[in-house]
Amino acid sequence: MRRGERGQGTVEWVGVLCVVGLLVAGLVAAGVRVPGGTVALAVASRILCAAALVDDCSDEPALVAAYGTEVGGLVRHHMPSLVFERGSRAVPVDFRRCRETKCGDGAEHGYVGRTDAGLPVSAFVHVVDCRAGAAEDAEAAGADCSGSRAGNLYIQ
Repeated sequence: MRRGERGQGTVEWVGVLCVVGLLVAGLVAAGVRVPGGTVALAVASRILCAAALVDDCSDEPALVAAYGTEVGGLVRHHMPSLVFERGSRAVPVDFRRCRETKCGDGAEHGYVGRTDAGLPVSAFVHVVDCRAGAAEDAEAAGADCSGSRAGNLYIQ
């Protein structure tokens, strides 16, 4: 490899991805319903991982997309690990997709990332950012960033 060639392919791919992203964003902004939105989100998530824009290729891309790089990283860093008693099978799942035991049970031991019915184990996150530059948006969404709350970031 000659000097100056390193990373040139990466720059070209990033350029192509930016053009495609702008095209899709323009279509969505124009009100065009783009088929395969779920697939596009999955592909975008994998692209972030492949381009090493995130440290971990698990839920990090979704967190970064929802909260930005800094807050998404903090949410991931402070995310709890759940440990259950021996023999417990019920795991937390998205209540919008499952409200019955038969779809919310997982393996009795070991790491459980999905239920027996194939649903992902879920944890819901709520962020209230009362720091300078973000407090106005938080208050517009119904948060109270006055008094002692001002300047703080809350991850629930």
